[in-house]
Amino acid sequence: MSKREHADLRLKLRDDGTVDLALSGRDLDTTAGIDNLIQALQMRFLVYKGELARLSHPRYGSRVHELIGEPMDRANLGLLRRYVRQTILSDPRVGSIARLELRPLPHDPSAVEVDATIIPDGGKLLGPAFEFGVILDVG
Repeated sequence: MSKREHADLRLKLRDDGTVDLALSGRDLDTTAGIDNLIQALQMRFLVYKGELARLSHPRYGSRVHELIGEPMDRANLGLLRRYVRQTILSDPRVGSIARLELRPLPHDPSAVEVDATIIPDGGKLLGPAFEFGVILDVG
């Protein structure tokens, strides 16, 4: 691990929406580099923007929750795209987004699949562009 990389505890995202610490044998597992950034982006999408303001992180999180219950028509998909872009770019280790696609899931119109190609900021995280995907439930 280079001295520029962040290291954090690895989180285990469960199917029921809960989050727990991952174990490696009897020890807590850690994550660094691109894997750490992917985990951090996933967590940003789970937190409402402003939810951590009293902990001195008023800009952390995303605005995706503002679209919960709204139809995923063209206008709202455009707004969701903007919220997703803002959320990804809010991590200082992200240099740019080379590709960003949003697709409503055919079997669940309240869920949207996000696929992105992210280019890290080389001054903060060494590594090539990588694929990031998440499914957002806005139902």
